[in-house]
Amino acid sequence: MSKILGFKQRADNKLKIVSKSATKAEIILYAGIGQDFWGDGSMISAKQFSDELKNLGENVSEIDLRINSPGGDVFDGVAIYNRLKQHKAKINVYVDGLAASIASIIALAGDEIHIGEGALMMIHLPWTMAIGNRMELDNTVNRLLTVEEQMVSIYQKKTGLNRAEIKAYLEKETWMNADEAIDLGFADEKFENATPIAASAMNARWITRAPKNYRSETVAIDTAKNELKKKIQARLARK
Repeated sequence: MSKILGFKQRADNKLKIVSKSATKAEIILYAGIGQDFWGDGSMISAKQFSDELKNLGENVSEIDLRINSPGGDVFDGVAIYNRLKQHKAKINVYVDGLAASIASIIALAGDEIHIGEGALMMIHLPWTMAIGNRMELDNTVNRLLTVEEQMVSIYQKKTGLNRAEIKAYLEKETWMNADEAIDLGFADEKFENATPIAASAMNARWITRAPKNYRSETVAIDTAKNELKKKIQARLARK
């Protein structure tokens, strides 16, 4: 039987690691990326992720990583990406709902990348806030450009797109449904039964062009209720 491995943070933290067998584990990453300043379990830091990854043990040879994340801190995300790439296990990534911003980089750590029907991926230029004199602001711009080049390299390695194409997609904040992500090389195949995207995920300050129509939790619940209502009415009508 599957069991939750010892994650000693808050009970509502949205990182869960499940032992599926002696050699296979599942990591559920349903959170933003970065330091959890508010202590509400809404963010997962690279240190938290790395510490839990170490607890999997030496026998794990395959990991299923399930993602539903709006992204967050670039450096934490890149660190998580590198920890996964360095792990000896085969990594199967499942984009259940949303892999946006730096979460799209984490998704590309997979040896195989699956995206759910109704799920989305989003890529954009690295984003920050800055304050200071012109020298400090120049330094900030230079750091952003360096991070951008690193991200482009990761995207290029997976997709095979040239750097100019990728930069164009980053500059316009590109949203991809399952078919588009596969066509552009960001994912390998599609699966059904994707997880609804919480409306709050679209309110992240680094997201500026969220799609008007997406599979939100409210829509998913209303759809399920209406389908159940129709089934009950149909059954009553036959009596």
